[in-house]
Amino acid sequence: MNTDFTQLLAGMRDDFVVELPERCDLIEDGVLALERGTVHAFDELYRQIHNLKGSGGTFGLPLITSICHQFEGFVSDACGRFDSLAVSYALSYVDLLRRVAEAPDRDGVFAVTIEQELEQLRISSMPGCASVLLVEPSAATRKFCQGVLEPLAVRMVSQDRGLPALELLLHQPFDLLIAARELPDLNALALVAALRESGKRNKDIPVILISSSSVPAPAYLNIYTTIKRDAEFVSTLARCAGDVLASCSN
Repeated sequence: MNTDFTQLLAGMRDDFVVELPERCDLIEDGVLALERGTVHAFDELYRQIHNLKGSGGTFGLPLITSICHQFEGFVSDACGRFDSLAVSYALSYVDLLRRVAEAPDRDGVFAVTIEQELEQLRISSMPGCASVLLVEPSAATRKFCQGVLEPLAVRMVSQDRGLPALELLLHQPFDLLIAARELPDLNALALVAALRESGKRNKDIPVILISSSSVPAPAYLNIYTTIKRDAEFVSTLARCAGDVLASCSN
């Protein structure tokens, strides 16, 4: 990557981090405006959250993206009944965003803690909402897949490598794993094999494998299905994920 462009992107990321507390203030104001019944308050609040989600993805802050994605789903679900309890939950999402904005280190133990708290908030604020882990090395493909799955109103968590994904799967509940077969550190087949042998809560989780390889996955891994990156990718991913999540809710 061009050095000048890299420096420009780093500077933009720094500016984004500096502006995060102010953007959190705007989102909090939007929550309170929605509580008061202000005209167009929902549209403005949703726009603020959606824009912050996109910026988090652009500047490599996956925690921001994960929180905002779930926050969007909550606001959409609660817009017709935005009572005092919904306001309390919404402000809890804002609090998580503030903590990420103020944290000097957004990786490691801190990231795991925030993800765990986000999961607990999902359980309490959106009972019945499914949770999906997407493991894909390409940022563009991750964003694309999130757009495909957004109509399913799920909580999306994304990772670009196998080992961090395995760590999440061993400690947090998920309803579906979607993984690219080839990953930088631990390929998806090894990831699923380790998960199946773990004895943890996600050991039997359905897995959708993204791969154009003609070599089938071993049967003992119990892969739900393998989909190819072809012209039917969008419709196939949406249909297969929808089928899995529908069966989970029954």
